[in-house]
Amino acid sequence: MNVTDDAEIRETLGFLMTREIAHQKSFEMALHSIQPNFPEGKLPGLEQFSSVYYKMSAGDGAPRGPWNQGPEWEFVESPQAAVDGGDGTASVALPGDAAKTLRALASRTASGVNIDPKAH
Repeated sequence: MNVTDDAEIRETLGFLMTREIAHQKSFEMALHSIQPNFPEGKLPGLEQFSSVYYKMSAGDGAPRGPWNQGPEWEFVESPQAAVDGGDGTASVALPGDAAKTLRALASRTASGVNIDPKAH
């Protein structure tokens, strides 16, 4: 925003940055609503993905900056369709009683839409 005086560009970037704030707040509220077993800030990320930047856009260049380069980042120029090793579709084949276990987990971690995390 500091490199242009184009009012429409500045307005667009301001809107997009504000939407990102809204998305972060919404995600935080969703995480807080998983009760009683979600201690915020205690669930570690998946180490194999936490410092990897996947270039998922088409075209020649991907903007590089502190968000995706440096000694702590692995930059994947041409990732496969599903970076987790899957086939890229939303379908999953579950072995044995895994479907029952998954339904129980989904029930246990369902968001409580009536919970206000700010009141805790």
